[in-house]
Amino acid sequence: MPASRDSQLLKGVLPMVVLAALTEQESYGYQLVDRLRDAGLTELTTGTVYPVLNRLEREGLIQSRLVPSASGPARKYYRPTDDGTDDLWASAESWSALDRTVRTLLATARTSKES
Repeated sequence: MPASRDSQLLKGVLPMVVLAALTEQESYGYQLVDRLRDAGLTELTTGTVYPVLNRLEREGLIQSRLVPSASGPARKYYRPTDDGTDDLWASAESWSALDRTVRTLLATARTSKES
């Protein structure tokens, strides 16, 4: 992710991104951070993701289970609930609509600048 990316943009879509990643594969927190970093969100920190996981769980959008670990304490694995999956797709539709609007406005601005 480019250093110039606005952290507020990421903050606004992070719950959707977390739900999408968990829909693809159940994960524990640190594993999820690694997966999101590998996807291009390189400056993402556990301090950013864990509060999102806690909030999504409080809101009933994800659920967790403890899994024993041979290398230390049990890990808390997260996966979306049915409500979480519904929320993901509603958020994705909203994101797509916003993306179309922003792209249209940027294209108009670019055309105006070139004239």
